[in-house]
Amino acid sequence: MKKTTDLAQVQTRLQKEETAVVYLSMPGCSVCHAVRPRIEELLTHYDLPAFHLDADETPEVASAFEVLTAPVVLIYHHGKEVARQARFIDFNKIKQLLDQLTAEEDSLSYEELFSGK
Repeated sequence: MKKTTDLAQVQTRLQKEETAVVYLSMPGCSVCHAVRPRIEELLTHYDLPAFHLDADETPEVASAFEVLTAPVVLIYHHGKEVARQARFIDFNKIKQLLDQLTAEEDSLSYEELFSGK
């Protein structure tokens, strides 16, 4: 997961990539420090771009992504946010969604993506 302070570059990449993950954190957040290694390990199983933004280093991320707490995991697919988890991260749900989004089978329809199956 690439740590960056370039919010504009991340937003541009989110529009261009098929699937991408954004992880937002704060330096004084103990939950953030516990979640980051777990999300990084999970992402090693996927070939997709992942970005880490620190809300202390880049304060405008809070308003750009409409975030009120940390940590936050955002998943984008075809330029649109399809999942958001904040503070209490369900790694199983993230894994299931990333498995669906990165499957080489036929593309998922909007209904299949959000049906929770």
